[in-house]
Amino acid sequence: MRIATILTVCAGIALAGAGHSALAETVTVKVPGTAMPWIIKKKNPDLPYGKADGTVPAVAPLKLTAGMSLQMTATGSTTTVAGGGSFDPGGQAEFICDDHLGGSGMPFPSIYMSHGFYPVHLNELVAIFTDGKGRMVKSPFPVGTGLTITVPEGAEAIQFGLNDDIYADNSGEIDVTITPAAAQ
Repeated sequence: MRIATILTVCAGIALAGAGHSALAETVTVKVPGTAMPWIIKKKNPDLPYGKADGTVPAVAPLKLTAGMSLQMTATGSTTTVAGGGSFDPGGQAEFICDDHLGGSGMPFPSIYMSHGFYPVHLNELVAIFTDGKGRMVKSPFPVGTGLTITVPEGAEAIQFGLNDDIYADNSGEIDVTITPAAAQ
């Protein structure tokens, strides 16, 4: 019995080493209230938004495969100004950003989203798929409190941030739990 168990474990290790990967495990990513969804300078210079005064995006520690499904749920809260009201990952319900300009005179990240995702709210959790250099490979999308999405071709990472135009005065944190499922 003991030898059979050892052989089964060894066979599993050999298969994993031969390119047969087991399904990735669920991970949780912490997204600070100051996180921008993508870096503008050098990586995405044609996709400016806001004052660019926030912190780097939160990147999920996952190995992505095109066609893989990602089920995401988000909890926590953020504020848009020091001492201001607190909002869940769905953002400030009464403040719709979409393709409007913010208080900075610059657009929100939601300006680059498909209009099918509108309305997108202030401080709503948003994400993008990027290549290995942090360049966007597909339009950003709102995650809010949860979403299931398919990984596009060319994506090597998924990054998270908030839909805002002024980040330096934000606070709080959102936890995003991501459960991958095999490509269909």
